[in-house]
Amino acid sequence: MNKYLNYILPLLTIADTSSNTETEKRQHSFLIYMGLLMSMGGLLWGTLCLYHDIYLAAIVPYTYIFITILNFTYLYFTKNFQVSQNIQIIISLLLPFFFQFFLGGFIASGGNVLWSVIAVFGSFTIGDKRKSLLWLFLFISLMIFSGLVDSYAKPYDIGLPEGYIIGFFVINFIVIIGVVFSLYYYFVSSEEKVRLELQESLEKLEQAQKILIESEKMASLGSLVSGMAHEINTPLGVGLTGISQIDHELNKLESNYKENMLTEEALKAYISIMKKLVQTIRDRLNNAVTLVKSFKDISVDQHFEDQREFNLKQYVDSIIFSFQSQLNDKQVKVNNSINDSIVLDSYPGIFSQIFSNLILNSIKHAFEEGEDNVINITMELTNQFIIHYRDNGKGVNSEHEKKIFDPFFTTKRGQGGSGLGLHIVYNLITRQLGGTLKLMKVSPHGLGFSITLDPSIIKVKHG
Repeated sequence: MNKYLNYILPLLTIADTSSNTETEKRQHSFLIYMGLLMSMGGLLWGTLCLYHDIYLAAIVPYTYIFITILNFTYLYFTKNFQVSQNIQIIISLLLPFFFQFFLGGFIASGGNVLWSVIAVFGSFTIGDKRKSLLWLFLFISLMIFSGLVDSYAKPYDIGLPEGYIIGFFVINFIVIIGVVFSLYYYFVSSEEKVRLELQESLEKLEQAQKILIESEKMASLGSLVSGMAHEINTPLGVGLTGISQIDHELNKLESNYKENMLTEEALKAYISIMKKLVQTIRDRLNNAVTLVKSFKDISVDQHFEDQREFNLKQYVDSIIFSFQSQLNDKQVKVNNSINDSIVLDSYPGIFSQIFSNLILNSIKHAFEEGEDNVINITMELTNQFIIHYRDNGKGVNSEHEKKIFDPFFTTKRGQGGSGLGLHIVYNLITRQLGGTLKLMKVSPHGLGFSITLDPSIIKVKHG
């Protein structure tokens, strides 16, 4: 069947234009295929009629073929599918009735009006269920009408032997069922092809999404690295300056000692200065060590989504600390009010991605420099586990609210916004954690997100 369809494929595409959708192209080819099959049936019946010298009746199937040729020629040059569609369905409905009438009625023709049922299949190309039902109603009406006027067709009955009439019935039923099956097979094959193409497209989109998510992870890690470089540079610079100062003071101490100019008061002053410098260097280096540890934990978790227990408040604090440079640039204060006794047995890497993207989203889109910028992170623990993330930034308008979780939607197009951050957050929460994510308005201005997690999926423990 598919090999046969390949031969007539050029004919099936005569109505197509570059602006047509795949659905419209399938409608075009289905109607044309229907017309070709009925024309083949018309050629069979016209030849049989000529063989038995039934010339008046033979005109009808040949007329169908002739009109079909003209109609498809018109369709090829004008691409006016709607007109050609209506013409083809009308002749497919009416001409079998006239053919039956001129053969002498229902019995004499072998129930030839049954060919009109193919017009109902042709109505599927309209793409409107109500109109298809209208064509079904017209077919039923035509069948009733053919029964009512059947007696008026008797004068055209040439009195063929009963064997011929039975043969006509057999031919009609076999050919009509064959045509209907062929149309159905073509329809199913087309739908199967589209389904496979759609499945392939979805697989490609999923692969592209995975690549984009990984690139977005790397982008957030890039932001962490940038902040880390800035934050680590400060304590290292202070440490280097402090070491230089200690070296200078030690040289002075050594010089005074050698020259016997070292007094008790001078020695105490040197010791006091040394203690202050050592304490300053220790504090700064401890900050750097804490920052490196935070970065290490978060970066590892973002690449290895292993399930483990972790303290949520402490983990979120480490994420906030990693973005301290960017937060300081916009003068943003983050209040983490998550209960410090909550320990999750879950995927810290997922939570790292969620809060990293939410914080970056607020920094990029919500806040301007020099304002009193605040992010509040709170939680509820009842029969559900709910985390609230709110900022007091600019917020979004009602039109953007509907699209905020859509992939590639951003209000910073061309300004570094990828439009993937909140989409990734939405997928991580809904698909990976089995929770829900809702947008919240913050009064008097700002934006918030409510993350609801099912305790049966996220095991919450009191530590």
